[in-house]
Amino acid sequence: MYRSIIATVIVAIACLALSPGHHAQNKDCTEAGTISRETYFSAISDHERKYTIYLPPCYPATDESYPLLLLLHGSDADDSQWTRLGFLNELEIAIQQDSAPPMIVLMPYGGSIANKNRFNGISYDRILLDLVNQAEERYRINGTRAVGGISRGGFWAYHLGLRFADEFVAIGGHSPYFDREHAEPADNPLDLAQSLRRDTHLQLWMDRGTNDHAADGIDRMHVILRKGGVSHQYVVQPGGDHSEATWRRYIEDYLNFYTRAIDGSASTAAAAAQEAKGGVELWLPAAGFGALRTSIDSADLVDLLGGQLDERLVLSESNAEGLLRRGFVMHSHTQIVPDSRLFPALWRNKRSFTLVPFDQLHLRLRPLWLDDIPVVDQLSRYPLVFRSDNPNYRSESLTRITLSGTTAIARHTLPAVETIGVERAASGIGDYARRSDYFHITHEASIAPTCPRHTGAELGGVNSMCMLREHARLFDILDVDVVDLTGNHINDFGYQTFEDTLDYFEAQGYALVGGGRNLEQAREPLILERNGSRIGWLACNNIGPYYAFANDDPDALGGRRPGNAYCRGGWLRETLPQLAAEVDLVLMSVHYREFEAFQPMHQQRLDYQTYAEWGADIVIGTAEHKPMTVEFYQTRRGETAFIHYGLGNLFFDQLPWGNRRFFLDTLYIYEGKLLTVELFPGIIDERARPRLLAGEDLYNFLHFMFVQKNEL
Repeated sequence: MYRSIIATVIVAIACLALSPGHHAQNKDCTEAGTISRETYFSAISDHERKYTIYLPPCYPATDESYPLLLLLHGSDADDSQWTRLGFLNELEIAIQQDSAPPMIVLMPYGGSIANKNRFNGISYDRILLDLVNQAEERYRINGTRAVGGISRGGFWAYHLGLRFADEFVAIGGHSPYFDREHAEPADNPLDLAQSLRRDTHLQLWMDRGTNDHAADGIDRMHVILRKGGVSHQYVVQPGGDHSEATWRRYIEDYLNFYTRAIDGSASTAAAAAQEAKGGVELWLPAAGFGALRTSIDSADLVDLLGGQLDERLVLSESNAEGLLRRGFVMHSHTQIVPDSRLFPALWRNKRSFTLVPFDQLHLRLRPLWLDDIPVVDQLSRYPLVFRSDNPNYRSESLTRITLSGTTAIARHTLPAVETIGVERAASGIGDYARRSDYFHITHEASIAPTCPRHTGAELGGVNSMCMLREHARLFDILDVDVVDLTGNHINDFGYQTFEDTLDYFEAQGYALVGGGRNLEQAREPLILERNGSRIGWLACNNIGPYYAFANDDPDALGGRRPGNAYCRGGWLRETLPQLAAEVDLVLMSVHYREFEAFQPMHQQRLDYQTYAEWGADIVIGTAEHKPMTVEFYQTRRGETAFIHYGLGNLFFDQLPWGNRRFFLDTLYIYEGKLLTVELFPGIIDERARPRLLAGEDLYNFLHFMFVQKNEL
């Protein structure tokens, strides 16, 4: 028994130590990879064709099989384009440094046929498929395929990858040329993408320069994928255009995308296969909600699973036994407490953490990240996930919603975004925001044609706010899913301006809540149905001004107008219980009066608690300019509501210490229940770039919020 436990531990530690990016190789290999130009006979075109191929180091000396990366060149280029751009040089270095898997790279020469919009007979897609089939007979290819292309090659990459989605793990498009007139719906990537499922296994990438002449089609594809809820990476390269100079600049990013997709395909497929059989047993690092940390290091996890002492670790007796059954022997001095004492021990020591099965998470127990990445986003590389006859986790049962605070790309934030660019403005939180199923942003300022110039006719006077159309692209880069329309400046530049902004948001595929063209639209709950959970979302403005509220009464002050929903007691008292009866969870986001405080005023506390009593399971203040405290409110019906009185500013032009710090809250909703809440504590840099707090700054902020102000 003891011997088998030690063997299991060694295997588990080795698996973790090899990830990410460690690959089995022939350790005696000292050769470099090889590049050659070859020919083959194409029965489709009835003549010899050319291709360039890269074979990984020591390919002739082994009998291993390798994944295949098919890379396609652009118009007026040839099969040397990817080599000229430096891709193979970067790949060779990465393989030698053990940060990329050895792979075969196939680069065909398209010639004139690659520029013809022909999809049967002598067509480039058929020629490519024939080449891949011949390559798999000629070279040792293991069945894992990825495809990418530049410009016109990006079109063909998406055409092939989407038509034959089961045969590829990833599709990359680098300035891909998409056009409605390029092909009929049966062959056009813009149409093929509409049939992709939300849970597709495909890894998708698109990038372009800000001055790229192919931008319109790429943006259109981005909107299609977002409307369909399809996960994808979309990068707009600042200052770039449709040229080799731009593509060369980002060749390392392209390599990283293909490497991650290919490297993770086998383990991801295995995990998916296991989940299809009923899920997995998942254990997570976690801490009391008021803990002064958000993440642990993978190196520390390796050490403690290997039996080294980590004085911060606290385990319950049953969980220590569970880990032992899984082959992990903790250090003899590890703090182990009775099950009933685990939570008090974590709550008392805010530096401590524990390891718990996924189904033991609860509202007062906050999940921790591993290396600043949520664990559920790296299961293929994580050691505490097991096959089990009694699984506790299925990814298809988890829904994550991330909420953010005040956003107004106006006043001093507007020129700051102009200076650093929307890409940099999004870069500090983009990776995190895109992980969630739904990312929410609060909308304060409409898109005004005269912005930022004031004409004197603005309803908000000299304090009126507006945003530029080109800055709204920030929402696209962040993959915003839900736009909260409860901001009190939305009508500053007039009602038509707000309606035009609504037209833009709807065209972009955003779900809208808390505002609309009339009172009925403004009050309409947003219903989200995903992964077995049905969530009802209400949003409202508690403070005004009057002209920001939607109104249907022509005789009322200001007459009929679009706007946001007023948090009127009678409406909410009637609507919240009805909505609660129809859905699994009720989420409410509130634009309350802005207080220069970290704790709620007495009336604010009473109002939020009242919303919980009426049926809201989650109440979030999205308009406070300072981050505020948290409450786990016990309702009279015996349920616990999560209340966060204020998230703070996300994009807003205030410089004091508290106004530059914020929270993003990610709700973990599992099988219709709010299981736990994950926190992203951040700071606004450069007046327009929110990012994750780290190190001493993170510790000090959490200490201030959870010890000095909240006593959690």
